[in-house]
Amino acid sequence: MRKPIFRIISASSAISAGFLWACSAAVTSAQAALPKMPTPSGGGIGGAQVQEGDWMALMGAYFKQGFTILALILSAAAFIAIVIGALSNWKTYSEGRLTMGELKQYLIVGVIVIVFVSLMVSYALEAMA
Repeated sequence: MRKPIFRIISASSAISAGFLWACSAAVTSAQAALPKMPTPSGGGIGGAQVQEGDWMALMGAYFKQGFTILALILSAAAFIAIVIGALSNWKTYSEGRLTMGELKQYLIVGVIVIVFVSLMVSYALEAMA
């Protein structure tokens, strides 16, 4: 009585093995036509151009681009935060709870912080070039 069970199991394993082989043959032909990723135009860390097949330089170039985007996002966030704070101080000044000197002080310090953040971002991006 055990013979039919083993025949069913062996037949199902043969079918699954054939299905697996057909799937792998289809996948390898599909992977052959995939396009190559373009290398970053700015070069890798240190400024050297990325050579074909140099995956360490490619990773460095993508890290450099990611760091550039992150630095620009943080710079924009600092600018937006200072502008929002200046507008809220202007509202407080309009209500009469803030003096003109305190408003000028916030605006001057805000401009200094924006200039400092933009300088630090540009120095960081130059250092990675």
